[in-house]
This record gives sequence, C-alpha cells and structure tokens, in this order.
Amino acid sequence: MTMTMNQHFPIEKLLQTVPIAQINHITDNTVYTLLEKFNLCGSIKVKPVYWMLKKACERGTLRDGKVILEASSGNTAISLAYMGGIFNFPVSLIVPSDTGSCKKKLMVSYGAELIEVDGVTDDCIDLRNNMAEKDPDKYFIPDQFNNEDNMDAHYNLTAPYIIDKLGEVDFFVGGLGTTGTLLGVGKYLKEHFPNTKIIGINPLDRVEGIKNYNNVRNIGKFYKDYNYLIDEVIDVNFKEDVIPGLNEYLAEGYLNGISSAAILSGTKKYLKDKKGLKGVIVAPDGGDYYFSEIFPFLDPANIKGCQ
Repeated sequence: MTMTMNQHFPIEKLLQTVPIAQINHITDNTVYTLLEKFNLCGSIKVKPVYWMLKKACERGTLRDGKVILEASSGNTAISLAYMGGIFNFPVSLIVPSDTGSCKKKLMVSYGAELIEVDGVTDDCIDLRNNMAEKDPDKYFIPDQFNNEDNMDAHYNLTAPYIIDKLGEVDFFVGGLGTTGTLLGVGKYLKEHFPNTKIIGINPLDRVEGIKNYNNVRNIGKFYKDYNYLIDEVIDVNFKEDVIPGLNEYLAEGYLNGISSAAILSGTKKYLKDKKGLKGVIVAPDGGDYYFSEIFPFLDPANIKGCQ
C-alpha cells in the first residue's frame, strides 16, 4: 500500500538539514558550501526525487500499478531506487553502461531494475520515451529535466534552509545539470533578495553530474522558462578546474565529488577581483562514487590526519 503524504512529512526536515561549511582558503570573500554528501542517499538529488514522487501521488499520476521509469546517469537514479521503496513502487532505471559499478550495485541493492544503454544520458532519455510511448499506462516518468516539481523541491527545501542559516547572501552558485537546484534556489532567493546573483557552472568537457549547455540535446522545459534568473554562466573544464577543486576540497577536509569540485573552481573564477561578498555554493555529492576516477588526481599532501 502506498504511503500517504502525512506519513512522509517528517522526512522533509531531514532532507533540508545538511552541514554548511565555510571554505577557509577563500579569504577575500566569505563562501559557504552545502555539503549534500551527508544527505539521504548521499546527494542533493534525493530532494527533487522525493518532491516529484510526493506531488505525483497527490495528483494521482503516480498510483498503484505504475512503474517508475527514468533515465539518469547516477545520483537521481540512486535516489529513485531508494525512494521507490519508501513510496512502495517498483522502479526501472535506464543508465549509461559506463555508469560506475558501485553506483549500479547500489541501485540494484535498493530494489531497482537496471536497463543499460551504450551511450550517454540523452540516449537513455530517448529509450525511456520510446518505452513510455509503447506502454503509456504502465509507467510514471518523473522527467527530471521537464518536471517543474524538480526546481520546486529546491524552492521549498533548499533555499529556505539557506536563508534560515545564513540570512541574505550576495551570490549563489550551482551547476548546470537539470538546473533544478540553480533555478529553484535562484527563484526563492531573488524573491527575498533581488540583488542576489545566481551563477551557473557550465562544463566544456565531461564533468559528471553537470552538462555542457552549449551542445546538450535535451534541454528541459523549466530551464527554458526560468533561465532569465541566471545572472552569469562560468565555463570550466576537467583538467584546469575539477582537479584543483578536488584537491582544494580535500585540503579543507572533504572528499567531494566531481561536480562539487567544478562548482568550487567556477566560484573562484567568479570572485576574481571581488571582495567583501558573502555567498553559498552547492557541493552536490561526495567523492565516494567517483573514487576510482578521481584517485589518480588526488594529492596525498592534502590529506590531513588526526593531530
């Protein structure tokens, strides 16, 4: 039997509450980071997944007999696999075949069925759409790139938490993935503090967790509707920005993920020649899921042991 909204309500406080740490090596400006690796399922994606499923249950679009079907390269898939069990629905996930083995094992351990595609996330989305067209009554598709509940999750959960803990901020920085975090938080912050700058981080090469919006095929509807909220976009790449960002986080005491590193380095580019600002950035997940990929780039000198 599917659980009701009232049974789920206490989880919302849990999903909001993550550590906020100051980035100590940035001294001319005050920068805080949301350490979403400590959230349920290990990433920020659990918030929009929960919100999309909750709202779908309320509307009746997700009901008994439906299978949750989604295309995702990682964190959304993990959160869907977990939350599918919480909401008591079967989950089928379409993932690129090169998705990390530990991620895929985690999805399966939460009870999801995996469908692997030899391609990128855009190819997974194409297959998802074909499956849904052939059997529309079988599947519920969260459609994270087009579902405005994605950004509403951050409007209702992430942004109020930022203001509660930090008050007014001069800037907010997030990655260009689905853009749910960037636009949901951005919408809320600009309603309360119109001068807050919303900064997006755009990867020019492969940075897992965010997308190059210069050439992505599947640009979501809510990005098209709300991208006016973005004040500036900073380009980053793996070698020049992700690798230093990984090591700078490590020196701060955090093993954070690839997109987190890109966002940190992009923030430093944005802050060049600026002083006296206070802002918050997102660290969407930890480095655990990417350890085999990032290990060769980590400098052991940055690892601080107990004193």
